[in-house]
Amino acid sequence: MTNGSVTHVVIFTWIAEASDVQIKAFGAALTGLAKRLSDMVTMHHGPDLRFRDGNGDYALIATFRDRAGWDAYQMHPEHKAFVRDFVVPLQATRITIQF
Repeated sequence: MTNGSVTHVVIFTWIAEASDVQIKAFGAALTGLAKRLSDMVTMHHGPDLRFRDGNGDYALIATFRDRAGWDAYQMHPEHKAFVRDFVVPLQATRITIQF
């Protein structure tokens, strides 16, 4: 267990039917979410630049002051609503890591 900052990395792969409109709405909603949640220190996110085959489609990197901040983010009702409304409809696969 860490007492220092926590970096949260997520790489998404979208379903084949995901539209550009949905992906842009996902990004806008993620930016809005980051602005409203005080437990998050920083967030960077965006679509893959397609430099290499086999990459994921979209990534986010968020930093939290500590484990408690990450836990609060995971349990926050707005985060849960974001996952329900924007992640679940688009996600084919997801891989995460916290360090």
